[in-house]
Amino acid sequence: MKKVTELKEIREKDTKALVKELADLNKKMAELQFKTSFRRLKNFHEITDMRKRTARIWTVLNEKAIAEFNNKESK
Repeated sequence: MKKVTELKEIREKDTKALVKELADLNKKMAELQFKTSFRRLKNFHEITDMRKRTARIWTVLNEKAIAEFNNKESK
């Protein structure tokens, strides 16, 4: 159920908000990987969760781009 609600939340956002969230996630991912290399990270599963969220955001962005392209072609 968490995935479904997370996808609904992501799909409701506009493109600019999704791009900003991607930038924030990438920055946080770099910090987590840095902490991992120095063995300061306690919750390693957090990295996996971030990767999955990033993939979901990219998927939604691609869906929006394809839909926009199809709408322009049909006109």
